[in-house]
Amino acid sequence: MEELEERVRRYVEIEEKALSRIKVIAPEDSYLEGLARDSLEMINSYFNDAKHFLEKGDLLNAFAALNYSYGWIDSGARLGIFDTSGDHKLFTLYR
Repeated sequence: MEELEERVRRYVEIEEKALSRIKVIAPEDSYLEGLARDSLEMINSYFNDAKHFLEKGDLLNAFAALNYSYGWIDSGARLGIFDTSGDHKLFTLYR
């Protein structure tokens, strides 16, 4: 369990770094901007859930919520609705 807790805490730090870097780049008032904003809402909801589960000691659900949250981040990066500054270490980019 100690290893899982360390991993979850490390992933929280990585996601905080990623969240500080992504920016919505879809055109204002476009369908894609709506998609980007909705994606950010899902990202933040799952990320907050992960931190809540971690605080409660529920490491398995914290880990699962982090994976969902980061999946939303990477999907937005690959779709091109988030600017990621070409960072291939934090994001799964298309090229």
